[in-house]
Amino acid sequence: MSTAAQKPKWKPRLLTAVGAAALAILVTLSGLTAPLDAWIYDRLVLGASPDPDPGIVVIDVDQKSLAELGRWPWSRRTHAQLVDRLRLTEVKGIAFNVLLSEPALFDPEGDALLARAISRSGLVVLPVLAEPVQLNSSTVELMPIPEFAASAASLGHAEMALDDDGVARSAYLRAGLGSPHWPALALALLQLDQPAGAGGHLPGRRLAATGLETASPYEWVRDYEVLVPFASPPNAFRHVSYTDVLNQRIPASLLRGNWIIVGVSATGMGPLARAPGQSPTASMSGTDYQANLLNMLLKRAAITPMSEGWQAVLAALLAALPLLLSLLPGLRRIWRPTVLTMIGTLVLSVLLLRYGHAWFSPVPALLVLALGASLWVYRLLRRTHHQAQSDALTGLANRNRFDHALDHELRIARRTGQPLSLLVMDIDHFKQLNDTQGHAAGDGALKALGRILRSRARRPRDLVARLGGDEFAVLLPETSAQAAATIATTIHVDLANHGRKPHGANAGAPPPFTASVGIHTYVSGDDAGPEDVFDRADAALYRAKQAGRNRSFSHTGEHEPVGSPVQRT
Repeated sequence: MSTAAQKPKWKPRLLTAVGAAALAILVTLSGLTAPLDAWIYDRLVLGASPDPDPGIVVIDVDQKSLAELGRWPWSRRTHAQLVDRLRLTEVKGIAFNVLLSEPALFDPEGDALLARAISRSGLVVLPVLAEPVQLNSSTVELMPIPEFAASAASLGHAEMALDDDGVARSAYLRAGLGSPHWPALALALLQLDQPAGAGGHLPGRRLAATGLETASPYEWVRDYEVLVPFASPPNAFRHVSYTDVLNQRIPASLLRGNWIIVGVSATGMGPLARAPGQSPTASMSGTDYQANLLNMLLKRAAITPMSEGWQAVLAALLAALPLLLSLLPGLRRIWRPTVLTMIGTLVLSVLLLRYGHAWFSPVPALLVLALGASLWVYRLLRRTHHQAQSDALTGLANRNRFDHALDHELRIARRTGQPLSLLVMDIDHFKQLNDTQGHAAGDGALKALGRILRSRARRPRDLVARLGGDEFAVLLPETSAQAAATIATTIHVDLANHGRKPHGANAGAPPPFTASVGIHTYVSGDDAGPEDVFDRADAALYRAKQAGRNRSFSHTGEHEPVGSPVQRT
């Protein structure tokens, strides 16, 4: 018995779990939730942001520097002086986030001076950028001129990855034209402090093809994607003015042993972006972007975005989990495992982000779980509504539903002029049946009468109701008095045939019983209300009982019996 009872429960839930998992996979791979994914990430990542490393110093080409040193671009002699100043202060490394891809046309000696200064330092990293030659044309690498490239300790790409909403969330630790052969500028700077040949393990999600196939030589290929936990605020690093360093207004101790990033922050010079969680009016320069990338690498705080495949698999498991848990004895009510799974999904995402340095977006799983919860609530409300209007024993309409239906159908009958018939009945000697045969037999009789009535009132608007105890009612819209009397007669016949059936094969079947029926038909022109219609049918029922039971009586507007009793069978 228990096995049979479980089959209709676990099979549909298992199939629903498979459907929920498939939906979660579809939502994940479709990318429809990308804006919401980003919004959730921006709020969760704030708690995982590392403090700014005091060993990172940003040298700004700011408004003060432009005011003192003149319009940009400056002579390469100026940069040569800065590099020499920094060399003398024994810094760890210098990243120039300033593009030096063209020679100085009117000062070749300045280029030579800068090349020699870079060579003497041995700690300068220069940027590489990818830009189209013209609009909608092929991409080229903008590299430092050969003199600078040959003198530099390393080269690194300075791409600032922006999402569609203008927020910089990610970075690519390796990228290049045709293949990802350039490290990121901040990574190239950090690698100056590593032994020669020590590549080390790079964090991030692999994107580049690892097979023999190579990308187009005109395609900018990215690899090792990471999400950058920006220091809060993203410009929180130590900033000093270019001109103050050049003119030795900054103590050497402030620079000694530190990582230096030189870049432009003056208004209107260089690209700007927003960090996650920043207001739309806030912005950071590409130099601060590189400082955050370096800070991330130093703190080993890189966040690896989960691959789409694993994201889809985990979302599918979480979406199906409540239905699988509901198969357990203590969690059969689906809302409990659903709520627990939704909370667990958020907690899992936060834990992976803060302690596992991995990003799993909870949105697809939460959307499917929320959809499942909504459907469950909808079904619960429908079931509750049905139970509130249904008789628990027979499944028929209850008194509340009947009263509303009678009022509604009476309004329609007045408007259309169509007749409305009502049959009210109860089981003859029902108390005696209960006392002699037991309540089980009484319940069986009630159910049997309900089935018979439902078989005779089959139109969509017909309503069969159990009013209470052994009292039933049948509401028949657009039914004449003659048709109602015919239906009452068929009910008596059905009860008689029910009493002739052998019950030996079914010990639980109710014993034979009869019923008395009162009929009233509302016709156009009558000003009777719902209570009047019911009272007249009830009065006809009383007359049927007085006449000997097991018969039907109709009631006219003058409360005169016009029907003839059905003969006993």
